[in-house]
Amino acid sequence: MNKTISAFILIGLLLLTGCQQTTEEQPERAEESEETNPEQENNQNQDTPEKSEEQLVQEKADKVISLIKAKNAEELTNYVHQEKGVLFSPYAHIEKDAIAIKKDELVNSFQSKDKQTWGTRDGSGEPIELTPLEYFNEFIYDANYAEADEVVLNPTEPRGNTIKNIQDFFPDAHVVEYYVKGTEENENMDWKALNLVFEKDSTGEWKLVAVVHDQWTI
Repeated sequence: MNKTISAFILIGLLLLTGCQQTTEEQPERAEESEETNPEQENNQNQDTPEKSEEQLVQEKADKVISLIKAKNAEELTNYVHQEKGVLFSPYAHIEKDAIAIKKDELVNSFQSKDKQTWGTRDGSGEPIELTPLEYFNEFIYDANYAEADEVVLNPTEPRGNTIKNIQDFFPDAHVVEYYVKGTEENENMDWKALNLVFEKDSTGEWKLVAVVHDQWTI
């Protein structure tokens, strides 16, 4: 009887020791499986190509359009060129005296009730004297550009009969145009477009330097 009990005890100890060894080995195997294979990591990096400058600008432009729609001037300043600020032009032909607002002045400027001269009106030649908010409603977000009919990167063809001279002012820029087509009742003459102009800053990051409105002119 004592021999039988001793045998059972011995078998139990052997089984217990085996379980402990198996438990101790499992974390090591788990750690081995979590180790990154250098070849696999290189393949993953190769499968994810870096974005081109054009893609980066397009992504920033889409974000800027959404911020403009939301009238979120505070966050918009994060995309504005530190040295140049952002220039505003009511038409595709930028005048030499076009207003440019510095980055740190942008938020407060659109709260101002003082009228400024933003250029001259097409046809009449009268000065465009508007508060910043009035200018915003008439010459910045005057159409649903966030859902534009066409979005064109670096457009080369003019939409209307106005000479587009953005590249004369910003020769190293990328331009993203948001175009909203006109209506049939107006023979499609009431189309609108907004051009967002980006240039690199001193750190090599693409920043907003101009918002150029476009429409049919006489």
